[in-house]
Amino acid sequence: MKPTNSNNLLIAHSIEETQVIAQQLLSLLKENGVISLEGPLGAGKTHFAKGIAAAFHLEEEVTSPTFTLLQTYGPRERPLHHIDFYRLNTEEEALDLGLEECFEKGITIIEWGNKFLSLLPKGTLRIALRPLDNDAREISWHVHD
Repeated sequence: MKPTNSNNLLIAHSIEETQVIAQQLLSLLKENGVISLEGPLGAGKTHFAKGIAAAFHLEEEVTSPTFTLLQTYGPRERPLHHIDFYRLNTEEEALDLGLEECFEKGITIIEWGNKFLSLLPKGTLRIALRPLDNDAREISWHVHD
């Protein structure tokens, strides 16, 4: 499993493999970066986010931000922001979460980021997850321009 796969496509056969791929793809980001996780309900977006959190060696448990909308983990010097656009209806609601501040420092993961593509900064790593059988999923990625 290498993130430099020429097709930008990998298959994870388990939740654990999904989390390993997440850690590997993290290397494609600059020090401060944004990741948009895209895919249907149950595709593994939060499991992917947990893999990124593991790379940060966070002691806090990472959970889905579906109802809180924004959760921040880790040290102030390099936080991990975890956002969910699923329940938002407008770009204004998303901006009210303080996106610009999140984008300035640390890593920002946005579940359902494709809902408001115009808010994603250039260079966002867009990751699509597609569920397959038995906890397997297809993971593809590209950089947002």
